[in-house]
Amino acid sequence: MIETKNSAVEVGEGLPQLLTYAFKSLDQQPSVWGLATNGLRYQLVYLRRDVQPIYQLMPLLNLNESPDAIELLQVFKAICKLPNFQ
Repeated sequence: MIETKNSAVEVGEGLPQLLTYAFKSLDQQPSVWGLATNGLRYQLVYLRRDVQPIYQLMPLLNLNESPDAIELLQVFKAICKLPNFQ
């Protein structure tokens, strides 16, 4: 699940909308990954269905900072290798 915003908008402003859609998708699956981005900053979120659904914010990654950019590409590469990735 991906929520995008204009680069002039802070990435955190997309989290409420992303979390709303992602929590609804937990009706059909036990967990979901979400991504909020403004094109420069990327915030990954992991949600899991439990007695009380929970979510975990991953560290904010900045495309303009070399270590973050490399880590972001590694994350995307790993996601593409997931068995149910479409």
